Amino acid sequence: MDFTVERIKEYSSLFKRELIKHHYAFLNASETQRWLDISERDIKNFQQCWDELTLDQYMGDGGTYRYRRYGQLQKSKNSTCLTLHEHGPYIQSSTINQLNGGVARYFDPLTKQFLMSPVLEKIILFLSEVYDAATGMANDWNIRLHPYRILANERENGKPTPEGLHRDGVTYIATLMINRVNIEGGTTIITDNHSQILYEKTLILPLDLIVADDALTMHEVSSVQACYPNKVSCRDVLVIAFTIQGEQHD
Repeated sequence: MDFTVERIKEYSSLFKRELIKHHYAFLNASETQRWLDISERDIKNFQQCWDELTLDQYMGDGGTYRYRRYGQLQKSKNSTCLTLHEHGPYIQSSTINQLNGGVARYFDPLTKQFLMSPVLEKIILFLSEVYDAATGMANDWNIRLHPYRILANERENGKPTPEGLHRDGVTYIATLMINRVNIEGGTTIITDNHSQILYEKTLILPLDLIVADDALTMHEVSSVQACYPNKVSCRDVLVIAFTIQGEQHD
């Protein structure tokens, strides 16, 4: 990670200005790849991890279109070391998530291939630097990782955010595009706390990245439809939730 420490500090200052000014920021795929020196091989290997996701069996709408895994990392201030938490359930209050909240959801843990990916490490270190800069101090971060695959077919559209417009009860939320296959739709919508639209963006290319201040914005993603219903159709993303250690946002 020799190159990353200096490169991250240089580019995070540019990105954090947009985050502070608008409470959200977008980084296109080519910039993400160039800034963090991510190779095409690393992207392909990371994409393969999404083939190992398993069915989400906690969908309040009964949908069978979402596959996922789950895990948490810890990053201490002034350190580039990431520590994996002991695996446990994902819990959200029903106030935050009226569809699926209020119950302990036991998802399969993140795979070794996923956790060892240089893409994941570089993205996490970049985001932590951005968020530290945005808050004006180094922080101890709890990081929740949600790799999602949303399917679409002739029977049902896929819903990336089945709970609708919402916040996640964290400090910052980010979505990293991993892959789109034979789908249309999936536009990210960011609003203020009065549901007034601030920004709309369809993440298209692997490593397109959008982040938002979760306390000052809400977000949702429009449904996805299969372009050709008889072919594989999916939207793969990694949602990364950063919370300052010890803070409670529910």
